[in-house]
Amino acid sequence: MTPTTQTVSACTPAQAGKGGKGGVFDVTNTDFVAAVFPRLPEGAFAAVCAKSGDPGLGGWSASRADEATANLSGGNNNYVGCASFYPGDDGSFKARKANFAACHFLMLDDIGTKVPLERLAGFELSWLIETSLGNYQAGIILAEPLTDGAVAVRLLNAVIHAGLCDAGATGPLNRWARLPVAINGKPKCADEAGAPFLCRLIEWRPEARYTPQEIVDGLQLEL
Repeated sequence: MTPTTQTVSACTPAQAGKGGKGGVFDVTNTDFVAAVFPRLPEGAFAAVCAKSGDPGLGGWSASRADEATANLSGGNNNYVGCASFYPGDDGSFKARKANFAACHFLMLDDIGTKVPLERLAGFELSWLIETSLGNYQAGIILAEPLTDGAVAVRLLNAVIHAGLCDAGATGPLNRWARLPVAINGKPKCADEAGAPFLCRLIEWRPEARYTPQEIVDGLQLEL
């Protein structure tokens, strides 16, 4: 599948890398967020969330990415939201449907385990992060942010219904994707010494951006 911006070829984690180079990319969370969100609706902000220990415990507290990303500790589970949000009337910032501004990327989950890598053959991902041993999370950046919430929900639900992402407990507009500089604090992902898994940015192509129709066609989705 060819993104809007350029012609590229497919690669697997073994061949991962921009320009076909292999290896793990040394990209800070700040640079990552800046590349994924080059444009935001006026008055809106990208959202990040940090959780220590087991991310399955406790709630999800959103922070403005422009204020919090640089201070995220690599020893936490760090996430970025697929959407941007407007602050509330009281100035608070929450990743809620009522505050939705735009959807900026799609997240594909459990690639390599529940979803075989071959399912994405021929589609150039914007990024691929190993979030546990042999298990990956992928991102697909939209060519233009989707400000129509109903359209965004249809597209995100199509990804879920295709089995490319878990339904999850939250709505499709406030889903969280892992950032590259982070741990996976789930106990089952720790090594024999009890150390948490360190996330690894395996593929990084922020210039690979797609229209909704290109995503539907490339991933063979049904709206």
